Amino acid sequence: MGEKWSTDETGLTQTLQQMKRYAPDGDYFALTLGVNRRGRPFWSAQTHWVAWSERHPGWEIRAASLIDPAGMARAWTEMGQGWVSVHDDTSLAMYLRIGGNALVEKGLAESRLPEAIAPRECMRDGAVEVGGFGFVGTGKLPDEAVKRRAPTRKLRMQVLKRDNYRCVVCGRRATDHTDLEIHVHHLVPWRMHGPTAEENLVTLCGTCHKGLDPDFEPSLRELAGLPGRSKILDVDNSEFYAEVERYREFVGRALSGAPEPAEDSP
Repeated sequence: MGEKWSTDETGLTQTLQQMKRYAPDGDYFALTLGVNRRGRPFWSAQTHWVAWSERHPGWEIRAASLIDPAGMARAWTEMGQGWVSVHDDTSLAMYLRIGGNALVEKGLAESRLPEAIAPRECMRDGAVEVGGFGFVGTGKLPDEAVKRRAPTRKLRMQVLKRDNYRCVVCGRRATDHTDLEIHVHHLVPWRMHGPTAEENLVTLCGTCHKGLDPDFEPSLRELAGLPGRSKILDVDNSEFYAEVERYREFVGRALSGAPEPAEDSP
């Protein structure tokens, strides 16, 4: 038994060492694998513009870009983020266990991870207006999210119920304060092409809503448990590592057969 464990550990060490190597002139995609605040796994990638969305003139179709592997590895290292390189099924299996950043060889990505690199509809995150960057996927949003600014009664009630009928900033509820007005606010504002969808709406009281200046405040995502960046720039990498840690916990539960936590659990 001891000899078997020794052999397994040697193989694991060799695999991890190889996952820091890449061909400087090779073709790679830069992918990130994590789990958002709702417990849902997601892929993100360095992307390029392909076309404008047919559903919304301000939304884009973007696809994963081939990148300079040395430059990308250096950027991740300088930012303090870990990374691996993925060239074959063995290293891919390891990467799917640990998540995070990866340089994924073009042929392997095309054959094994087509959905992660395929063109997809997205919008610019509101952070771009205040010095940040990034995109938010919109492909799964209903057409109604594009067509109407005001939420339907059903959607408004869905958002209020999700936020426990309280302002996500000050925590006050209308049931406790008879003079309190409860509003449903677009996190990425409508003027910035933000959709009228549950994922982009938060509950605010009238006072906090009127005091919101500028009208885009990414920290509301964290307060409401919504996916997406809650900081304009993740300087300390806290959001990146939280997403990776949630991913590893997600995989750990899947491997152990443990049930997934309810989506609305804290």
